[in-house]
Amino acid sequence: MKEQWRAELKYTVAAAESRMLAARMAAFMERDIHGGKTGYLVRSLYFDNFYNKALREKLDGVGIREKFRIRCYDGNFGFIRLEKKSKRYNAGNKTQCRVTAEEAQRILDGDIGWMAEDERALVRELYLRMQMGIYRPTVIVDYDREALTYAPGNVRVTFDRRIRGCHQPQLFFSENLPSIPAISPDRVVMEVKYDDYLPDIVNRTLLTVKTKEQAFSKYAACRIMC
Repeated sequence: MKEQWRAELKYTVAAAESRMLAARMAAFMERDIHGGKTGYLVRSLYFDNFYNKALREKLDGVGIREKFRIRCYDGNFGFIRLEKKSKRYNAGNKTQCRVTAEEAQRILDGDIGWMAEDERALVRELYLRMQMGIYRPTVIVDYDREALTYAPGNVRVTFDRRIRGCHQPQLFFSENLPSIPAISPDRVVMEVKYDDYLPDIVNRTLLTVKTKEQAFSKYAACRIMC
């Protein structure tokens, strides 16, 4: 199956502006069926190697890079995904598969031998990274997400608020994670993703954004600030 690469735009906006933009877009876009008006919590556990390869590549502006993470939503540990996020300059691609809470815990514990012969290719790939590249769980990133979608262009706009991190990966399943803010509470990260084209109605809204498009990594921010 052909890989689907999606264009990605990122903005860091003031909280008040994010609310105005979300309200404006909600007039012609649909709210994410999983989040509704109140949004949802996203929790990601990121991996990096002994030399902080993923972090250094981001800080150095390397155009082609990738990260592995384990992710869940709204504290629902019955639905966990292993993901590989690949970047090719301003385009992104995501490969993912389901993992169980028990499997995620075994990875956290360093019990990874079972991954070598797993039927899921992504699990085997992470195993090789952990064995050969000394990849390990590094940081937990939490944030509150509001998401909107627009069918033409397969557009998805997200507003990520209260971005915070924790350098205790073993606490991934904790309901009361001791996290530290990664950016000012008054700043919100807005991401726009689309396939082959960006509809004019969305583009016109983006032209009103007061800040310019800029690179931003929640992972890097949490590694540096938390």
